[in-house]
Amino acid sequence: MGLSAGQARLLSITSRKSDCEFQSMGLSHQKIALSRELAELSNEYQNSLDRTKLIYDYYGTGDTNTQLSYGILMTPSVLNDYMPVTLTDTSGRVTLNSKYAAAARAAGIPQEGLGTLPSETMRNAFVTGLCDAGLINSLTADTIKGLPYNQAAGFGGGMTVAVETDSGNIYDLAEILGENGKEYTISRSDFDDKEVINAKDDPQYVRDGIKFVTNESGSYSHGETDLSFTLVDLLTGDTQYILGYEGVRGEQSPVYGVSLMQNYFLEGSSGGENFLEWIYNELSAVLDLGDGQSSKALEYALTQTQKLLVPNESRYEAFFGADFKKDTDEETQYTAIYKGMTEYDVDEYLSELGTMTRGEGSWDEYYQRSDVEQSADHVGFVYIGSGKGGGDDGNDHTTGGISLNNIAKAFITFFADAMEGINDTDANGIEKYYVKVGSTSNNRLVTSDTLYQYTWITDTSVSSDDLGQATFYDALFNQICANGWTEDNNIEDKEYLQQMLQSGKLFITKTKEDGYYYQANYSTDSYIKEIADETYIAQAEAKYNTEKAKLNSKEETLDLKMKNLDTEISSLTTEYDTVKNTISKNIEKSFKRYNA
Repeated sequence: MGLSAGQARLLSITSRKSDCEFQSMGLSHQKIALSRELAELSNEYQNSLDRTKLIYDYYGTGDTNTQLSYGILMTPSVLNDYMPVTLTDTSGRVTLNSKYAAAARAAGIPQEGLGTLPSETMRNAFVTGLCDAGLINSLTADTIKGLPYNQAAGFGGGMTVAVETDSGNIYDLAEILGENGKEYTISRSDFDDKEVINAKDDPQYVRDGIKFVTNESGSYSHGETDLSFTLVDLLTGDTQYILGYEGVRGEQSPVYGVSLMQNYFLEGSSGGENFLEWIYNELSAVLDLGDGQSSKALEYALTQTQKLLVPNESRYEAFFGADFKKDTDEETQYTAIYKGMTEYDVDEYLSELGTMTRGEGSWDEYYQRSDVEQSADHVGFVYIGSGKGGGDDGNDHTTGGISLNNIAKAFITFFADAMEGINDTDANGIEKYYVKVGSTSNNRLVTSDTLYQYTWITDTSVSSDDLGQATFYDALFNQICANGWTEDNNIEDKEYLQQMLQSGKLFITKTKEDGYYYQANYSTDSYIKEIADETYIAQAEAKYNTEKAKLNSKEETLDLKMKNLDTEISSLTTEYDTVKNTISKNIEKSFKRYNA
């Protein structure tokens, strides 16, 4: 290679090497940028793990499904004891949505408030504004305007109660229920053409006053007889009313009969009033005083008794399907569901129901009836399985039963527990009343306490719901007039509401035991709980994994390019050294030649 050519090649290598080094530096900067993006993404994900949401757990049962909303706080219901829970700013002004703000304007209430309580005329104008805004109907508006304006609502006064009451023990209450109550009837048609038997006319099937009902025909059919009783019969009567089931285990799983009874308690027959609704309505007619507390206690009793019969709704649907309760007349659905359940599924489900089981063993008609009759001393379902081939027909039989008396007693015990204060204890420090699945000896039922005093309505001219709504809107009107108001059209958005509360821009203002409103941070409210927002966290995790995968892919591409450039730079460096060495040798030879 000549000197001129060598120098040209050396310059070319130097240029290419500089270009490669420049590209490598650019890729290195891109990697640094990717590292920053990954760090930001990681920080965003870590911050999301602290994301919470506010839920409203009115009954204190740990329910996390009801997210806090403006509607729960500002719509009259048992969830707020028919008293508005207002959202107020640092100045104490009530935050209103567009509809409530329109009613305030219609009544002529200035945003800074009146500083005093106005006349009944302005209150009636406010109620008319509520009707015009679609918050209440015209009938409710006329009813409220027909009641005296409660100026003390929210200022030390209680609920407007236009009823006369009396009180007494369980037997006094039974007399009132007997005068005003109606019978409940169980018939064959209640079980969609499944055979339902009433054994009251056959002494062979009545032991110690027990009336046994089953949905299996066979040799036990006694015709289309009905079984009727009153709530008094269940609460204080001597006769035990037991709903029972007997079937062949190999063909009809034991939960077949239990589920029929469950569905009957929860759904009723032919779209009519179900068993629990009947108890609720019978007691509400006399025990709901329209004071918030009694109606809340009745709702609590209904909810807890439902849980007693179906303790885990998600498990119920997992076994029976979400549409089970809608399609009870489809026998093919029963067959598909129950034949598809393994013995493990059956045992696990029955365990969740808290059923009492006799287990495997000998079997004959006497044991069948006596086992089901154990329901009389048991709260919840009783399930008994026979030994294999132990039935009188050579098949493996099962029975299931439940005492209607004990379900009614559990319901009214839940009511009394809520009225007394859930988990309230006696002088010995023992919980006064409690209900759980199992032997009645392990329960403390209020029907055994003749000292407990019930209070019932003797006369009323206005429904408790109307009285509750009247007090609710009077209290809200009073707060607006006294403290002023602001309008926020975003307040109905749950996320926005949560942000305003968590940032301290809004506060929860509600009544205490003295009947006055007090402002406090949301965290001090016993009904409002702050829990991890699992849905948001799951979405953030999915986003983090997706974006991280993209960044990792980009980084791998950059690493490959940088590796190729490093290889090329190394090769160019070697070639550069070779060419340079060749040029040096050629120069050295030339000097030697001419010096010689």
